[in-house]
Amino acid sequence: MKHTLLTFLLACLAVLTAAAQSTFSIKGRVLDKLTGEALPGATVQVTGNGVNTGAGAEANGTYLVPNLKPGTYSVKASFIGYKITEQRVVITTQNATASFSLNADNATLNEVQVVGSLGIAVERETPVAYSAVNEVKLRETLSNRDLPMILNETPGVYATQSGGGTGDSRISIRGFDQRNVAVMVNGVPVNDMENGSVFWSNWDLGDVTKSLQVQRGLSASRIAVPSVGGTINVLTRGFDDKKSVMARVEGGSNGYRKASLMMSSGTLKGDWAFTGFASRRVSDGWVDQTFDDAWTYFGNVSKKFGKHRLSLTGLGSPQSHGQRSFASRIGVYSNAKARELGGNQVINGDKGFAYNPNWGYLRRYHLEGKERVYETDKAEVVNERVNYYHKPQINLNHYWNASDRLFISTVAYVSIGSGGGSGASATLPLDANGQADFQRIFDTNTNELPNASNPTRRANTYLRNSVNNHRWYGFITGAEYKLTDAVTLAAGVDGRTYYGEHYQEIRDLLGGDYATNTANRNTDPTTRLGLGDKLGYNYDGKTQWLGGYGQVEYKTPVLSAVLSGTVSQIGYKRIDYFKAKQVNVDGINYDVPAYTINPSGSASPYTLTLNGKSYTNADGKRVETDWARLTGYSVKAGANYNLTEHNNLFANVGYISKVPFFNFVFDQNSGRKLQDIRNEGIASFELGYGISYPSLKANLNGYFTNWTNKSSSTTGTVDGVPVFNNVRNVNARHMGVELDVAQEISRRVQLNAAISIGDWRWSSTGRITQVDEGGKVLINDEPIFIKGVHVGDAAQNQFQLGLRYEPVTGVYVRPSFLVFSKYYANFDPVNLRSEENRTDTYRLPTSRNFDIHFGYDVKPIRERYRLSFKASILNVFDQYFITDVPTRSVVDPTQVNSLEAFFNRGRTFTAGMSLAL
Repeated sequence: MKHTLLTFLLACLAVLTAAAQSTFSIKGRVLDKLTGEALPGATVQVTGNGVNTGAGAEANGTYLVPNLKPGTYSVKASFIGYKITEQRVVITTQNATASFSLNADNATLNEVQVVGSLGIAVERETPVAYSAVNEVKLRETLSNRDLPMILNETPGVYATQSGGGTGDSRISIRGFDQRNVAVMVNGVPVNDMENGSVFWSNWDLGDVTKSLQVQRGLSASRIAVPSVGGTINVLTRGFDDKKSVMARVEGGSNGYRKASLMMSSGTLKGDWAFTGFASRRVSDGWVDQTFDDAWTYFGNVSKKFGKHRLSLTGLGSPQSHGQRSFASRIGVYSNAKARELGGNQVINGDKGFAYNPNWGYLRRYHLEGKERVYETDKAEVVNERVNYYHKPQINLNHYWNASDRLFISTVAYVSIGSGGGSGASATLPLDANGQADFQRIFDTNTNELPNASNPTRRANTYLRNSVNNHRWYGFITGAEYKLTDAVTLAAGVDGRTYYGEHYQEIRDLLGGDYATNTANRNTDPTTRLGLGDKLGYNYDGKTQWLGGYGQVEYKTPVLSAVLSGTVSQIGYKRIDYFKAKQVNVDGINYDVPAYTINPSGSASPYTLTLNGKSYTNADGKRVETDWARLTGYSVKAGANYNLTEHNNLFANVGYISKVPFFNFVFDQNSGRKLQDIRNEGIASFELGYGISYPSLKANLNGYFTNWTNKSSSTTGTVDGVPVFNNVRNVNARHMGVELDVAQEISRRVQLNAAISIGDWRWSSTGRITQVDEGGKVLINDEPIFIKGVHVGDAAQNQFQLGLRYEPVTGVYVRPSFLVFSKYYANFDPVNLRSEENRTDTYRLPTSRNFDIHFGYDVKPIRERYRLSFKASILNVFDQYFITDVPTRSVVDPTQVNSLEAFFNRGRTFTAGMSLAL
């Protein structure tokens, strides 16, 4: 009996073993081809051999399809926004593996990767330090922040929300501010042509960004762009091969609300395709009265014919938002925080970290006799500082695969910007609550009583707009020729023309009937100006740019090497409408204003008499400079060597001769070209080491950058009046090390970390010129002694640690901890005009921030609809720390009591839901 039972059990075990061995599995990973990051939630479908089954990718991109019999199968991987990829898999006597690297379902992305003008870095090939953010991470962690804020998890990057207005963020890479960081959208540069600035309020790109890549230091970009600190490449959606619709709604703290809709036609008959996006966003702002009111639109039309493709893309974000332009002393926000930092209390302080002095209440009225007749029952809120702008950009791309070896691409683009920002004609008084006292100003202007000789009231203080309109046209054309299987040649041309209009206009007379302004020397200085009239300054700037590039690239599976160079000629011209017209007599220019002011204050027509001949303003010509033409160039070389299948070593070296921006070429007072204009020289060297496994990626790199003849502009105040500092011919040395790590701890847990340690100092003396808003010279080309002083305005040390945990399929949790230290305050160089005054700037306390993001991607409904939920809590522990110190603050680190600063945003919450089909 025992033998029978034993025989029976052994037989059952044999049957079970045979059954278990008769079924197998297919497993693998699904990754983004560009960034190498996992695509959690991707769908893998297995068909053939009588089955139709599938699985979803886990948090680390892995999937497993079990219980498959031996045979041949078709395995397809798909993910929203990516092209479906298929593999043929044969199962015989063991489990099979099929991994996928998906291309974005985006013509603009794929083809712009090829065109040399963009210069996308590729892992284990391109010899630069870079980090990439894919669409999944953007969607899960951006929340309601400006696009640069997500880059704080990138080594060497410091981004803040500055005064707190929506779109007022700023970003630095390796201590270089965004004027010296090249920002490109689909291969087209967007830095302001005159001063290099980037205004993120013009580009609400978070919802339409497909991939975001940050290249630190010498970038892979081939065109001449201001990439001293690095390059930010923003790649938006192009056309999608398949038809889709996605709707999304979001809401959160401070009245934040946003709704968006995206539609794609897929590939239509005749190889046409269309993609469109629109969104509406409003918010009260986390800083007092920094309202946000914005629309965003995006569209792409594409047509393929033969070896050619045309793609037309248009995007823009018309918006207006309130701003907080001036920082306050720490105790004004919080006396407890001031004591914590070693400072004293401020009387009538403790107004909170959202305090904004740039707004106030006003109840308007008019006088009937001496009686006030009010226009409204309630006081209105008036914002002194409001930014309003619309900067649409239209790109027409042509891609031509001329042969298997030759690829040519051209983009023609146009950007028409209009708008500006508002401010007051004088420092505004504050009421008992610390807000701008618009009522007192209104009462003063209204009580400027008329009389027989003055039937109207003059506004002593009023609001004005600083307008900055521009028309920007450009093209970039490039070609790549594969000379051999290993050698590729590339060359191209980059042309741009820019016309900027700059002036101030009256926005609100605040109870007055007119204003006067003596800045326009070509009219009667007693002319009465009304709403919309120009005053203060009025000039146009012209910029012309023509450049070329060339590159030789050698690439094998083991070694990649590249040598590239650019050359560009930049022309600047300034046309001034308010400076006195000039007459030329015997080769000398003489000013001929329209009027002269008499001692009594009245004005008389001005006449200039030379050599017995009289000249008036009508005889003169407006001040228009000759073209100032400057030539810049760059040379870069680098190599990447793959030591093993998983280890690589790279190095790059380069020199950039950078032409100064428009604002550093012309004197703001006379409008004439400055003397001793020198190109800025940037020499850089970098060495890096990388490790790449399916479950581990790590990159360690060190850099050294030396910048000579650096120019910069800062703002400050003198007796409450804004002033502008032009700093020239100073040297700076930036050096540091950076490390980023991505580790797959398990199938459901991923770890990422970033560390950077820097040492950035000024290494020479320089020169400074200071003018006020009216162009009056306050400091005329004096030396400044800043050698050895730390470069301020960005944290030199950084540590970031993040996780992505998926407890159950479709649910994710993403905590992120961020530390910044060794942050030296920005400083006003005016305070360092003598060797005795040279001292290091204030070192801010270490800042710490913890964010957490949640989400749930519902399994496809009827295999067609996808429903997703997400939420974010920013600054979970509601901790406050200094993020920005304006240049007008103190230099001496012992003067913490007078330190003026901006703090971070407190705890905020956002949540959203999206439906895709």
